[in-house]
Amino acid sequence: MEKSKVYTCSHCGAAVTSEICPYCGSVTNVNTSDAYMEYPMLNCKEAALGFWTTLFPLIFAVMFTIAGIATLMVAITGLAEDDSPLVMLMSVPFLLIGIAAAVIVLKNVIRYITVKSKGKHITGKFYGYTDDNVLINGRPAQVAKILVDTPNGKRFIMYQLGSTDKNIDINSEVNLLVYKNIFMIEKNKEEVINW
Repeated sequence: MEKSKVYTCSHCGAAVTSEICPYCGSVTNVNTSDAYMEYPMLNCKEAALGFWTTLFPLIFAVMFTIAGIATLMVAITGLAEDDSPLVMLMSVPFLLIGIAAAVIVLKNVIRYITVKSKGKHITGKFYGYTDDNVLINGRPAQVAKILVDTPNGKRFIMYQLGSTDKNIDINSEVNLLVYKNIFMIEKNKEEVINW
């Protein structure tokens, strides 16, 4: 097992190995990819509807399904004449890609509805960001490292945000909905002040 690098907290001077000092609670400027996992990691599935998780695969599903059906119709109606079997075979990849993209959309929508209807409200502590393997417009998407309380003790979740935004402050409280191992970061609700 690789030994983690030890840093010094700029606030209290303690030796630290993670993003938040365990002694004074200050942000330590330790990069999340270099930080030591103080608690076990809980496998989590994200429930979020957004452009990259829902709309983009939906565009693929619709366009490739239409292309596959159109190619199939050309073969069935005989417009391709002698090449009908070849044209029919060409429709298969389009239909398979369309079906795969539709399954991705359906899976994300079902997760979202399940967590919204059956999820429990919890809070977590945000520890930091690390780069995902997915690129969005040439930049890596971000994964949020969040500490949550579970019946088995404290656990980290690595929540794939599906965006390149970094709009959560380290050491801040994050509102989550959770159902089994499906998590959703809740947007902060603005308080309405009655005059």
